Amino acid sequence: MNDFLLAQMVAAERLPNAHESKAAVLAELKSSLAGASGEQRTAALLKRELDLPGETIFLSDVHIPYKEGTAQIDLLLIHEQMVCVLEVKNMVGEFYFDSVNFQFHRIIDGRREGMRNPEAQLHRAVRAVSNFLGVSVHGVIVLASRSGKVVEAPKQYPIVSLDYLPFHLERLALGSNIFDATALASKIERLPRRNSTHHWLERHRIGFNAMRHGVTCPNCRILSLDWQERKWLCRICGFHSRDAHQVTLQEYAVLFGESLDTQLAYRLLGVENKYTLYRLLKTAAPQSNVRGKRRIVEDRDLLRGYFGKIYR
Repeated sequence: MNDFLLAQMVAAERLPNAHESKAAVLAELKSSLAGASGEQRTAALLKRELDLPGETIFLSDVHIPYKEGTAQIDLLLIHEQMVCVLEVKNMVGEFYFDSVNFQFHRIIDGRREGMRNPEAQLHRAVRAVSNFLGVSVHGVIVLASRSGKVVEAPKQYPIVSLDYLPFHLERLALGSNIFDATALASKIERLPRRNSTHHWLERHRIGFNAMRHGVTCPNCRILSLDWQERKWLCRICGFHSRDAHQVTLQEYAVLFGESLDTQLAYRLLGVENKYTLYRLLKTAAPQSNVRGKRRIVEDRDLLRGYFGKIYR
């Protein structure tokens, strides 16, 4: 789970049903989860089945500078014999690539749905990687779902099923060693990490005041816990914990950044006593050099573990 997917999960959990963007956030999260699942299955299969000499490097959710912005890449494979961009589609239905008008649509349950053209997305990504690395780059559209059927195929790039992907890549790699895979991967890994969350929150008009505050009960998931006798307690299911607030701090950090105003912290955690607040924040969000500001200690694995149990 990258930070953007985590942000979508947090918003889906904490936005009230009455918020104007709740339905859109849930729909986008559903699409993102499907995409992430397809990418994870693709990477897992290749790491298990791909038979190439030497090391194969896999980079996921890569953003490469391109023209005035960046090109997002689902999965980038770097090997001494080839560099390949994988555009993973975990969709169902019948797929039609219109190479005359450069459009794409699918038919599902008898409905025609126009969508972004995966071939156009892949072409942009291939050009971005090729320009950035200064090498020739392959591109493949990957069908991660067995419930997808190509009726009209793309013309410029191959589209292959996930099961066949290892064989296709092994054929592409036939030849001599021409790349320093480690050097190419290092160049990409040195790129600054791109955060799309801020613009996404603005687009959906999501701010701190729009969110449900408090420390969420991991069992009930909609109720805020009470701090009693030095532990968090759920008055409905009886759940209790001393450190449940750490997930809440990570949720705030992934949405709004790791700098936390002390006054907002009272509202975020739902406590009123300043000594209680200081004890809770002592290690998870220590005081910064700026008066009245604290710095949340990043622990995304904690958040991934929390949401991993919810979105299995």
